[in-house]
Amino acid sequence: MHRPLLCLVLTLLVLPGAFAAEQPWAIHATDELQPSTADGLEEVYVASSLDNLPEANDDMVRWTWWSWSDETGSSWPDDDALYRASSRNLSVKANQTDSTVEMHALPTTSILEVTGEVKVVSAEDGARMVAFDLEVMPLLNLSNHTILYVVLTEDRAIDQHQRQANHLVRELRPEVGFSVKANNATSFVSMLPADHLEAAGVDLMGVPTGWSYTVAVFGAGADEDNQSRLLWMAHGMLPSTQQDVSATQTWTPLLLTAVTAVIAVSILGALRQREQAIPHLQATWSTEEPLQVQVRIRAGTQSFRITAWTVSEPWQFKGRPSKLELKAGAQTHTTVMFREAMAQDVHIDVAIEIEDFGAWKQHLWLGAPPSEGTNSSQ
Repeated sequence: MHRPLLCLVLTLLVLPGAFAAEQPWAIHATDELQPSTADGLEEVYVASSLDNLPEANDDMVRWTWWSWSDETGSSWPDDDALYRASSRNLSVKANQTDSTVEMHALPTTSILEVTGEVKVVSAEDGARMVAFDLEVMPLLNLSNHTILYVVLTEDRAIDQHQRQANHLVRELRPEVGFSVKANNATSFVSMLPADHLEAAGVDLMGVPTGWSYTVAVFGAGADEDNQSRLLWMAHGMLPSTQQDVSATQTWTPLLLTAVTAVIAVSILGALRQREQAIPHLQATWSTEEPLQVQVRIRAGTQSFRITAWTVSEPWQFKGRPSKLELKAGAQTHTTVMFREAMAQDVHIDVAIEIEDFGAWKQHLWLGAPPSEGTNSSQ
């Protein structure tokens, strides 16, 4: 009984991919462009500490911009954030403690019409990319500086240092190749190419869900040439590559959907449980003592203990950092001291054991101390 069912499931999983591979341009998921019902758009340029984040506004679409990958070694992209801040004449500084927020309200009257589809597609190499098949028609003459942006955001992003941010902008593409004359429609395709997505840390094949798109037009009327405001916006969830949308996939039975749903729920549940159990460690240089690092520690949903501390050369610990044990939800802090200051960044690995989850390792990354310390006695 089990073997025929297993063969059927494997056949259903393999055949659609085989048929799609024969197509030079495969469409894996598609959806109509969804004009936004929000009041507008808020752009949040977060501080490098990710502290003091503004509360989410359910009536606004949010773009979260991260500008500090060079300073923090984060795997999140920051080039689009730097470009966007520059284009808006914003000064975002590394030492700021609060987020910089820009609010853009949608106009109450229609200024242009945008229709089309958003698609997840692939070429012969199978790499996933996003295509926006658009038609833009201004309802009045617009400024020559009018720009259409297509943006891909990650609903909940986590970098390799366990930083977390919601609605993080992964990729932005500006488009100006359309008519700004009233009642003159322009059709074009705006692409988020596979190589750009890969560089931005987006893997739509491995992680097909958890992404959102925005199409936003900034500009003004032709008689407001020096102004730039939000004229139109669409926003929605990126269609999932797990959807059955191509002609060769429309016959896929409900069994495959049910199996996929059960597996997905199980995996997501396990990932969420594991994520909540992982403790959070944050390190900062002491402002009172040279060569001292303050480490703030907050346990997750499980008790854990620190079993070892190691630091990359040429840095050396002065003394042995504490091996702490914390109950679930508890918080504390500890001090790590070094023998002498070095010009290189500090990389600290903290070996931990989490109850029910076993051994893990946390990585802390600090830049060189802000001022040269003095050698301490051994």
